[in-house]
Amino acid sequence: MRATGLLAVVPVIAVMILGLGQAIAAENCGSCHETQAADIAGSAHAKIGCAPCHDRAKQHSASPEDIKPAVHFDLDMCGKCHPDQYKSYIYGDNIRTRFGGSPLKFAKTNDFPHYNDIIDGHGFTKEYNERRSHNVMLLDHFNITRGKYDTCLQCKSTKAAYYWNSGKEITLGEGVAVKAGHMKEEIRVPKGTKIKMSTASDAPYPNTHEVRILVTLPDGKVYSSYDYPGATKDQNWTWSAIYAITVDGLAKNSPTRLSGNGCNECHNPHKVGHAKDGTKGFRIVRKAELAAIEKGGLNPYKKDSAKILDDTVPLTVDGSIALCGQCHVNYVCGVSAIDKIDRDFFPWAKVRDLEALNHATFPGYGIYSSLKHIQDWIHGTGPLSSPNSPANGVKYNTPHPIGEVLTKNRHPEAETYWNSPHYGYNAKCYTCHMPKVTKAKGGSFTSHWMASPYKYMSKEAAGPFARKLGLKLNKQGGIDSCGGCHTGKAEAEKVAHAKKIQDETYATALKIQDALVASLASIQAAKAAKAAGKPVDDMMLKDAIEDHREAHVRWENLVVSENSMGFHNPPEVKDELAKALEYAASAKAKADKSAQ
Repeated sequence: MRATGLLAVVPVIAVMILGLGQAIAAENCGSCHETQAADIAGSAHAKIGCAPCHDRAKQHSASPEDIKPAVHFDLDMCGKCHPDQYKSYIYGDNIRTRFGGSPLKFAKTNDFPHYNDIIDGHGFTKEYNERRSHNVMLLDHFNITRGKYDTCLQCKSTKAAYYWNSGKEITLGEGVAVKAGHMKEEIRVPKGTKIKMSTASDAPYPNTHEVRILVTLPDGKVYSSYDYPGATKDQNWTWSAIYAITVDGLAKNSPTRLSGNGCNECHNPHKVGHAKDGTKGFRIVRKAELAAIEKGGLNPYKKDSAKILDDTVPLTVDGSIALCGQCHVNYVCGVSAIDKIDRDFFPWAKVRDLEALNHATFPGYGIYSSLKHIQDWIHGTGPLSSPNSPANGVKYNTPHPIGEVLTKNRHPEAETYWNSPHYGYNAKCYTCHMPKVTKAKGGSFTSHWMASPYKYMSKEAAGPFARKLGLKLNKQGGIDSCGGCHTGKAEAEKVAHAKKIQDETYATALKIQDALVASLASIQAAKAAKAAGKPVDDMMLKDAIEDHREAHVRWENLVVSENSMGFHNPPEVKDELAKALEYAASAKAKADKSAQ
């Protein structure tokens, strides 16, 4: 009689397991997790099996309903087998390059004194510091005193990004006390708390891309990031719960408590290995980026761009950008200061398209119908605005609040680099920021100290790094991260060329900064004249405000938020900043003329 149903499946599974390697076969994971077992059997981790990276895997195999396995997200786990990559990743310094790589708490207003005036009222007016190394991302995010949102933790926590939109409810294994820099009181998230994280990308407008966090305590109390029946809407509680699951189960001295990110942010443990001409098994866990790629491609400005990251082949230039673009990207993040909806969205677009895209995605509605878009904030309003300073602890220079909705930008390294000169030469992000390094005792590996090439090429920064990891340095006392492509040129020449680009960009940025302040002053004056009953050309004033928006978005996007000060795409940045200067001058001229 022919076997049917489960009886027919069992022999097939048994044969499949036998072909997966002794470790996996012994654990019997393939009987339920066929795809994962097949993937790992063909990877560099085939001999390791499942148990080392999944706590309670063997017990789960014996009693699948009663015992659930855990996934490791800690750096230490991978560091046991990959010590060089691990040690380089957890390395950091407090050495500042000309425009970044800062020591602790180096404020953006040191480079741009009028930054707070230009984004008057936004939360980033409060303690907006230069970013430090990847090894302290979570620590610095935790300590910062301005308000923070659930979406931020997707860049500071691989665990949060991984489980976001997974449909899974995560249970906290141990109680965690949380008192971050922005919190007045400590929150104790108890053991057994359940957390579910998602973004409702298909919800009807205005809730499009609304973040939906549910935190259920063991006693039944529920906290949420959105309006949910029976729940208390509390941003500090939802943020604290996600932070708690990030550090849950980590040793007190674990470097992952400082970084928040694990190696499995970018590497799929089930598929890691070598392919022809490189390494395979890279992945993206950030769901908002996956949605953006599915819609527009890895590079939406490239014809027939791939709609997925192929994990069976080495990284392409687009793949490498997308990998880093999980965090080094401009995105809509957190609670809108206007309609109070918490959102998570990747525009995945060049700066020139942002204003139109934001208007199309988040148009004004209802009582906000007069606003162009509502995802960010209204200049000069709210508890952190200049009228409330200095009581709120925010320093302003020469504020001119105009009460108009503006776009807030965030670190768009991925978008800026698309179609740049280096992109055209197939230079990947890791080519410059994660160069191959040579060990003093022989052998080489890809450095995971994701630092500026300036640091690799300088004695001051590269020397301590090399001593810590036992690396060889070149005759100049550094590591030439540009030398793989730019052969035959002295390091000093390459550094001088890069500094020239950055210094010219910065000089233009300072001119635009002054022009934006002048534009704000003229718009404010025109509005004051109108409020006083004087005749004002409303259409011309409206045009002035539009021009200011176009100038503002380019300036903040390309030179304040973006971390290369023009170097990632010199021609494009130069052209767009020229437009920004023109728009700012036009905004001032139109505002002045409107009130004459």
